[in-house]
Amino acid sequence: MTVVSHALGFKRFRQESLELSLLRSDNFPVVLAVVAQYFPQGAIAKPASELYQLLSDDFRVLREEGFELPKSPSDYVSDWVKSRWFVRRPGSSQTGETVEPSEELLAVLDSVQRWDNPHRSISASRIESLTQALQTLALESDPSTAKRLAELERERDRIERQIEAVHAGEFEVLTTVQIGDRVADILDLAASIPADFARVRHELSDLNRKLRRQLLDPEDSRGDVLEEIFRGVDLIGDSDAGRSFNSFFDVLLDRERSSLIDRWIREVLGRDEAIDLDAKLRTGLYRIFRDMEDASFEVNGEMTGLARSLRHYVTTEEFAESRRMIQLLRDTRSAAAKAAEAGEVTSLNHMDTPLVRIGMDVRSIAGLKLKNPGEERVEDLPEPVEEQELDTEVLLEQIRASEIDFEELEEAVGLVLAEQSHATITEVLEHFPATQGLASIVGLLYLAMRDGVSTGHAQVVEWESESVLHRRRITGWQFIRGLNSEDLAESEMNK
Repeated sequence: MTVVSHALGFKRFRQESLELSLLRSDNFPVVLAVVAQYFPQGAIAKPASELYQLLSDDFRVLREEGFELPKSPSDYVSDWVKSRWFVRRPGSSQTGETVEPSEELLAVLDSVQRWDNPHRSISASRIESLTQALQTLALESDPSTAKRLAELERERDRIERQIEAVHAGEFEVLTTVQIGDRVADILDLAASIPADFARVRHELSDLNRKLRRQLLDPEDSRGDVLEEIFRGVDLIGDSDAGRSFNSFFDVLLDRERSSLIDRWIREVLGRDEAIDLDAKLRTGLYRIFRDMEDASFEVNGEMTGLARSLRHYVTTEEFAESRRMIQLLRDTRSAAAKAAEAGEVTSLNHMDTPLVRIGMDVRSIAGLKLKNPGEERVEDLPEPVEEQELDTEVLLEQIRASEIDFEELEEAVGLVLAEQSHATITEVLEHFPATQGLASIVGLLYLAMRDGVSTGHAQVVEWESESVLHRRRITGWQFIRGLNSEDLAESEMNK
């Protein structure tokens, strides 16, 4: 390619690119801030009404900071949908209309975050990852049995040499800097996945619309689609996008692989060399597969819903009515074309077809009945309520008896982690017994599931209620110093 061809290609890209139109927009910082704050996992949509309420509070603060935002949140979201930066979907009866960022918007956010916080180090782990991927590609694409066996035997010899070296104590442990570089490489590999999820959802929606149009097309294409649907073929899941996502989804949810991944992450974050890692790296590694699972469930639910909706559509009267409407429209256009060719239609043409009026048919003023506002009048006068003085200590005690004291539990966890790098729920209770009984156990479980990691082993907890000591076995969780809800929230804001 010459310089001219490159220049023409980039000129066309500048004119047609949604990414560049966003970068040129005056509200570019606000749009990216909204996605980073409220769509950290990319593919998970939000109800439009909920987003409007959140943005209403945010816009008030942004205006105080000097941002010019004269319109309402709903108007801005509508503009962003028209610009194709956001995608609006009908949603369900529970959620109502939903809004989510487009694939292009997520790609811009990922690029800007990389520019703002670049991963500058050139680590050996990158070469190792590329080499391993290339070796796997060469092996799995080779049809020769002899070459595959020779490569596997070389790999076996290498592993045996490593085993001998470990037995002799000849191995190196990664430093904090090396662990940080490798975690950053892992997060870089996963950074583009939210945009991939958005692209898959867009492709599935386009495929659904295409299949519905084919069902209403002439008999040749409609018959093929109908036959496959009635044979039980999942046309959505069997598409290229569907098969690709299903393969990813099956690997992601493999129970054996997931348990190994959880164990590896727990072991890495629990090592002394990883305690001083940057909080964003620790939080990103901790949440990387959780975020992918959440987003994958969202995409899988939409794909399943589209397939089920398509099968339901062809078995209901809606499909027959749509076909009838298409035929009527074709007949009408054909008749109109013939009438225009024959000169039977003029600018003023008498119609024999009666027009049906929709609305009230009032033939006399006596048919109207006036509404009496007095029917809604409240006869009973409200009684005054006497003021009573509240005892603050009694009120706080009542609140404590009815709610879990998370402030006390978070303080207890913090004090224990100040003495040791990680602690299980049982260890926290050994230092600070459950003052609220079972409520304290439930509160610690909630905090551990939100901020901690699973140990994979059961734990025994104790609490006292009405002078009776209770012992129960619960799922094992542990808290790790450096991982907390504030770090998670800050990480999701910066995604």
